[in-house]
Amino acid sequence: MLNAFTAFARTGGIRRAAAELRVDHAAISRHIRDLENILGTPLRDKETGTLTLAGHTYYSRITPLLEELATATADIRNHTPPLTITCAHGFAYHWLLPRLSSFRRAHPQLEIMLRPVDANTAFHVTGVETDNHAHIGYVRDDAPLAEPRNTRSMIIARPDVFPVAAPTCLTELGGQPRTTADLLRAPLLQEEDEAEWKLWFHAQNVACTKLPAATRLWQAHITLAAARAGEGIALGNIFLLGNDLETGHLVRVQPTQTPLREVALGAYLLRASTATWEKKSLITFRNWLLEQVELKTQSTHTLP
Repeated sequence: MLNAFTAFARTGGIRRAAAELRVDHAAISRHIRDLENILGTPLRDKETGTLTLAGHTYYSRITPLLEELATATADIRNHTPPLTITCAHGFAYHWLLPRLSSFRRAHPQLEIMLRPVDANTAFHVTGVETDNHAHIGYVRDDAPLAEPRNTRSMIIARPDVFPVAAPTCLTELGGQPRTTADLLRAPLLQEEDEAEWKLWFHAQNVACTKLPAATRLWQAHITLAAARAGEGIALGNIFLLGNDLETGHLVRVQPTQTPLREVALGAYLLRASTATWEKKSLITFRNWLLEQVELKTQSTHTLP
């Protein structure tokens, strides 16, 4: 049951989990349902097909225990332990997870353990073996980057940041705003605080000393979930939005009279200890990661 549940959480889909474990998709559904019955709470939202809040919490708590089990088993068999990638939830769920199956197909001899963590989690994560650990996180340009000793890092991408909303939200607001400054009168969803919105307005040459009271949420992927539900306007980037723009779940907010400037407020960084940086497993992973980012950038430029 735990194997089925964690495979579903990693891959983001019942059929993808079944393909990974090489079992029938009905078996995955049955195991998750049995686990829910034992725990007495739903782990999977049947309407959206995603993890519930309890599912997210349970997955984040059992993952390090399973990692220790995998490492212990690898050690006793004298095998190379898996490379653990800790990663902010939004980047992990909406961009990295759907692509990990291609990494496994290309490099079946290398095992990756993906562990989503809070965006502000320190590099050295409790329960993660430092010499087999790399971290992917988003660092804003205004944040001082204090690298731990004996750590290497590399910029993966500097994506443009832009406002998005559900079509229903824009309809309730009377359509697209006339000017960028008009957004200051709209419900702006904030991630933890108003700092990112202030930086974005400043880059658009719009004076902004204080934002109107709005919903504050803990992480970017929760903020975007609120935007999908029509709760307001959120700032996003191509690595957090998944296929929301293509499906129409979210649309770009584009003022009709003041075109928006392309703005990057920070970058996604890959970090690892110096010892891990030159290991074959991480070299292979980061080369693959850069290739995937390049493919994503090229496909985004071809969108209408």
